[in-house]
Amino acid sequence: MEDTRLLNKRLFTAVGITIAVLCFYFIMLMRIQIAGETQYRTEAIKRTAPEISVTSARGEIVDRYGRAIAKNRLGYSVVFTRAQLPKGKENETIWRLTNLLSEMGEEWIDTCPIVIDKNGYASFTDETLKTVDKMKTKLQLQKYATAQNCLDTMCADYELDGIPIDVARTIMGVRLEMDLAAFSSSNPYTFATDISLEAMQKIKENSATLKGVDIVVVPIREYADGTIAPHIIGNTGPIFAEEYEQLSKMGYKMTDIVGRFGIESKYESELKGTDGRKKVKRDDDGNIVYEEYTRDAQPGNTIVLTIDSELQKLAQKSLGNTITSIAKKGGFTTGRDADSGAVVVMNCRTFEVLALVTYPSFNLSSYNEDYDSLVKVPAKPLFNRALNGIYAPGSTFKPSVALAGLQEGVITRSSMITCNKKYVLTEYNNFTLRCLGTHGSINVTTALSKSCNVFFYHTGYELGITRLNDYCRQLGLGVVTGVGLGESKGVLAGREERESREENWFAADTLTAAIGQNDNRFTPMQLCAYIATIANGGTRYESRIIKTIKSFDYSKTILEDTSDRPKILNNLNVQPINLKYVKEGLLSVTQEGTASAVFSNYGVRVGGKTGTAETTKTATANAIFLAFAPYDNPEIAIAIIGEKCGHGSEMTQTARDIFDEYFFSEKTSGYEMLPDGQIVK
Repeated sequence: MEDTRLLNKRLFTAVGITIAVLCFYFIMLMRIQIAGETQYRTEAIKRTAPEISVTSARGEIVDRYGRAIAKNRLGYSVVFTRAQLPKGKENETIWRLTNLLSEMGEEWIDTCPIVIDKNGYASFTDETLKTVDKMKTKLQLQKYATAQNCLDTMCADYELDGIPIDVARTIMGVRLEMDLAAFSSSNPYTFATDISLEAMQKIKENSATLKGVDIVVVPIREYADGTIAPHIIGNTGPIFAEEYEQLSKMGYKMTDIVGRFGIESKYESELKGTDGRKKVKRDDDGNIVYEEYTRDAQPGNTIVLTIDSELQKLAQKSLGNTITSIAKKGGFTTGRDADSGAVVVMNCRTFEVLALVTYPSFNLSSYNEDYDSLVKVPAKPLFNRALNGIYAPGSTFKPSVALAGLQEGVITRSSMITCNKKYVLTEYNNFTLRCLGTHGSINVTTALSKSCNVFFYHTGYELGITRLNDYCRQLGLGVVTGVGLGESKGVLAGREERESREENWFAADTLTAAIGQNDNRFTPMQLCAYIATIANGGTRYESRIIKTIKSFDYSKTILEDTSDRPKILNNLNVQPINLKYVKEGLLSVTQEGTASAVFSNYGVRVGGKTGTAETTKTATANAIFLAFAPYDNPEIAIAIIGEKCGHGSEMTQTARDIFDEYFFSEKTSGYEMLPDGQIVK
């Protein structure tokens, strides 16, 4: 009996333990299924949610005082998400969406270079377009494939056979773009950019029939004033197929934008920023059930230019008015052919560029729409004359000859040379060159003031081209200024340049070179650096257009502002007294010489030199004026060129307008940008 009781006791104990264990597991299971349902569901969604890219904001471009030039605004883009776009329903979704946007006057991305005429015949928009080759490569067709071959292939590949050809063309244009952009679960496709608020709302209202179509808020590049220094700022554009392989390794998506020229291109790596990443999961109705940023987007850096946007606008307006006025009243010889020019304004003490003007110009805000018409304008508004235009300097070259002559002892301050309107080289069969006036016996100061050719024929000939060019290079003529952005080196006339063309240099060539003609060709930027070097006492600095680079919020400095210690390229190997004599001659130009009509009674004393440079026998001469002020303690230098505008004195009013703005306008004087980007008086 006792054994039976013991056995029953053990049995009850075992059963009790078993029940307790089962109860424990039952409770744990209930906790997992009920109490932990949300947590585990979230973990499951998190593991399966696709990760997509989040576009970063492009860095801004601002002027020296932090005033925005290129900035961003928020806009709406239409994006396809692969995970939500029903397989086999792509064509239906695209057709619905294109109809909706068409009704609202909106556009979408479609670069397919095929058009279909009223008879259903397909042709390429332009056989030479890169997009044609890109399309054929994507469709795996030979280069000789016709537009009809491409159309038929896309109809088959995208299951468009049997539907109206105009409908098929609309759908295939989008499908082709999706393929070119490598549309996938991790790479959404941008169907349209910068749509209106009304269009965004309409798409939202039709979300039930537009599965896989999302509206995202993205930064859109815009320009505060697209007319401010467009040749320098540059613009952005889509990535080309031939670029994508390389750019994709650097983190770019096919739908990203990149800088195409100017600052936007040169400093692309600073402006780009770093895209973020996020995981998104939607339910069957397209509603977001889970969203998590796995990496925040980092905006690009802010490029702070040395440009003063107010001074830039004034210089642009003044030069345009001057050239227009000359064209209306008739030019130097033929009249009405003045059509273009350039202005450079520079700080004499740092060589920071304050304004860089090319005329005629264009508007960055409408650049893409205007491009076809801009390339047809005879005056070439897309050409950057300030950095790449090269011009004979005319008489503005004479200060370099005077300086070299004084330093080499060929002339002195008191040397007198007689001008009777002609200069004769007796040792070369009485070769004769002429002057525009009869100046009598004059010294170097008067020769600069009156711009006497005979004086500088003599000085240049006695110097010889080799010694003369040594000083020209020290002054920055025929060498790059260091400003970057693809500037031209120009041409310094001499044996070296002639030998590069397998031609000879003759004694008479030195005479014409000494008055700024012959092969001499310099950019407005070089001419400004040249006159600034003379103005500041003989130090040539590296020219700069980038003042500093800051992080997007100005909290970090990426590139230090070194305006207080500019980079010295060279110091002139001349005695200060010789520089003084040349500068006295430049003061005489504005007080009693060829620029005195505008500057003799001006509020600050100005040093300057006019130049009239012949181009061809039939065209009007180019007008050139170089200046600096204040004369006693120079702050800024100006170089102005008016193509086919005649006498250099024609450009003096534009220089005065710039000096007025710089010295006397509240808009351009007395401002300072603090480290956090704020502008204060």
